[in-house]
Amino acid sequence: MVQESTYKNIAIVGCGAAGGFLSVLLCKNPYNKVTAFDINEPFTTLLPTGGGRCNLSYDEDDLNEFVKNYPRGEKFLMSVFSKIGQKKTRDIFKDLGIKTYVQKDKRVFPVSDSSAKIISDLKKHLYTDNFKHIKEKVISVSDNLNEFVIQTEKNSYNFDYVVIATGGKGNGFWLAKNLGHKIIDPKPSLTALDIEEKDFYKLSGMSFKKVDASFKIGKKKYNCCGDILFTHKSISGPCIFKISSLTAFEEISLNNPLEIELRLSDLKYEEIENIIKENSKKTVKNVFSSFVPENFIAVILEKNKIDSNKQAAQLKKTEKEILIHSITSLKLHVIGRIKDSEIVIAGGVDLDEVDSKTMESKIVNRLYFIGEVLNIDGFTGGFNLQNCWSTAYICSMNFN
Repeated sequence: MVQESTYKNIAIVGCGAAGGFLSVLLCKNPYNKVTAFDINEPFTTLLPTGGGRCNLSYDEDDLNEFVKNYPRGEKFLMSVFSKIGQKKTRDIFKDLGIKTYVQKDKRVFPVSDSSAKIISDLKKHLYTDNFKHIKEKVISVSDNLNEFVIQTEKNSYNFDYVVIATGGKGNGFWLAKNLGHKIIDPKPSLTALDIEEKDFYKLSGMSFKKVDASFKIGKKKYNCCGDILFTHKSISGPCIFKISSLTAFEEISLNNPLEIELRLSDLKYEEIENIIKENSKKTVKNVFSSFVPENFIAVILEKNKIDSNKQAAQLKKTEKEILIHSITSLKLHVIGRIKDSEIVIAGGVDLDEVDSKTMESKIVNRLYFIGEVLNIDGFTGGFNLQNCWSTAYICSMNFN
């Protein structure tokens, strides 16, 4: 029988992807006594990921390419991922009884294609004698000489080690700040965007695949590619999320809009111009509906007061330019972010104050940070979950 004094008494504040995964890894060692604080069930935050299918990671072996998908945390993660990247993570999941596969777009999913099944499978590994889940909100963590005191709304608890894994929407930033850590001001990232051109909200539900987008921040130009979706009050989709992530710390408003340029078709300006000539007797609406959805071109025609039934040959030069540019270089002006639509938060615990080799605080001994509470955020595609899995694994190495 293991003596009580030989246990490592570990508290994990937050039991989502990072905190839950760490709990699973730590519970393999009977000498770890693990207590997770979360008012929700373990891994609940996984439910909506990947559209309910749980996009676990992204299949990219080149580490330099992989970290480019993190606007914040790239250098820090180079160290982390060099020890545990996506392949080793998938091996760990396999050992836990969770098989994965790779889609054509390189995104990694569980064979079950079910976030609920993933949660169920992971929770099975928490049914151990050395794990306890306390459904109480942590209101403070204090460093009291050789132990930590965790105060909840109901009770007080003592621990040897504390790991903060509250994600970007918990109270982890406040807890970390009270323990002396610098917090990079949190901002919404991976969020839907509001545009000045409200006419396009009539296209709710319409999507475009593999759109090339470009925009400028100061003198630097950015390019990205991905699907976009029009909703009744925003533009959304992976391409838009990428733009929102790259501009997370930029002030965007009606008085200071962000101009983005979208290429909705692979056809070049001259190619469309030739097609118009070849179909000069067809109506404008019919000609352009062969490039883009009819409802989309209808909005462009209405917005610019162009008769949809006139023949293509009757188009004025300026009208033709407007129509072609709407396909090859559509300009939209972002004036804000849709409140509470963010998938992740940019900002968090300053990475300069955390050891990437251990996840331990450089300010407070025996205090650790993992997952999205850190100033790390990635694009959509499994990158944010990979941050959770990898930082949790690095942290677990201190105890196993």
